[in-house]
Amino acid sequence: MTFTTYCAIIWPWQRRKFVSIPNSTIENTPQMTSATDTAPTAASLLQLNDDVLALIIRQLNVYQQYEIGRLNRRLQSIVQMLWRTRVRNVVLQDEMFRRSGATSRQFVNFILSLAPYMERLSCQHLDVRKLRLLSSHTIEGIQSLEWYGDANRRGRVRFVDEDVRLLLRVFPNLRMLKLRSCQITGKYLCELEHLTELCLDDCQFLESQHFRDIFRLLKLRKFDIMEDCDEVNCCDLADLQLCPTLEHIKIADYHLCMESDITQQLLRLPRLQKLSIYSKNFVFDVLSRIARPSSPPGAVRVIEAFRFSGILHDYGRFFRELGNLRQLTRLELHGQVEVEEDGQLQCLEDQMLRQLANHLRELTELHLCGYQLESPLGLLEFVINCRQLRVLDITRTQCHGDTFIWSCIAVLAKQRWRSQPLELWIRHTDINQEIVHSPRCLDNVKVIKIDAKQIGSNTDYTSGVLKFSFAR
Repeated sequence: MTFTTYCAIIWPWQRRKFVSIPNSTIENTPQMTSATDTAPTAASLLQLNDDVLALIIRQLNVYQQYEIGRLNRRLQSIVQMLWRTRVRNVVLQDEMFRRSGATSRQFVNFILSLAPYMERLSCQHLDVRKLRLLSSHTIEGIQSLEWYGDANRRGRVRFVDEDVRLLLRVFPNLRMLKLRSCQITGKYLCELEHLTELCLDDCQFLESQHFRDIFRLLKLRKFDIMEDCDEVNCCDLADLQLCPTLEHIKIADYHLCMESDITQQLLRLPRLQKLSIYSKNFVFDVLSRIARPSSPPGAVRVIEAFRFSGILHDYGRFFRELGNLRQLTRLELHGQVEVEEDGQLQCLEDQMLRQLANHLRELTELHLCGYQLESPLGLLEFVINCRQLRVLDITRTQCHGDTFIWSCIAVLAKQRWRSQPLELWIRHTDINQEIVHSPRCLDNVKVIKIDAKQIGSNTDYTSGVLKFSFAR
């Protein structure tokens, strides 16, 4: 393996990146060629300064960087400099090692060389037998591990319970663990005593008798079992109350909507700040249980923020349930097109919005994004009724053009109690973006501040997730 081997691939990129010569200059320059001009050599590349070499090496994956660093001391020094400043999160995939034909010894040496710099490790479809090669080593710097298994693997190449014990030996300071597509029962998870975050996705062999020890022995701050763990039901999660340190819980709606209702137990957890519920079939049922708790006032946490992204066919009922959250200060709703081809947004009627605005008078932020409004009047009710409203976000919402802006200014001009202007976000709406420069808006900067900055489409909101945030 030589430096030229890698640079034969990198050099064309390097030449395009740094060499920009006009055609006229090339045509008027005498052409002088020699054997050394026809192909770059290792010696010629090493004549580049360290900054340029570092820029070239950064284009390689982390294992290729390791291999280049083995060629000479100067390259090793550059690689280590990159690792010291840039390597905290490392992603490993089988493809990285198959291409280079790495042996078991080379893999172990690579991990040990990288170990002083790593804090978070993500293994995506990596052969679990490579993880097992580390069984006699200890890597104390790793605090976060994500293991994305391959659902097509069978038998001895699947991540199983004994591999959880392996993690305990190899990564003794592990604080965050995310497992996906693993054949684990959960038997040894409680032995990871430093764990504060645990995520279990698509783990189809989990057994209920192990959850009690997990919640009793671990001081978890975040627990996520939201996706594709169908064997786990509300009876298995009833012991969540044994873990009073929990701050963020992510579960699915079927964990709440079975024989036993654990909703009230979750709402009484002393440190709970966020509750995320993936819901497709029981949106209204779950929302009603949380918005109308059976426990007396003061026994459950006060919900201060709510977020939902998805498609609903009965927003009237949805808003009626939301109206019971009278102390809500932040409401965030992200609509999605029902059919991608036609791009039609869901329509919100004025009457529904008026009723909701009448109930949620404590709102300081309203994010109503990706909808078609019947008229601007329903949205205007929030400006009228919510005296503490500071942010109104209508990104991607169609609200019948500039009329809403002028009506909004007229209402705000009469609200003498306002101590600061209302922030109005009109990104990707049917409102003329140049309205921010109009004399009327400029004359009213004390009551309204319009943000029309162009942003990318919202793609970070998982559809069908009810997210509740609680007052601290």
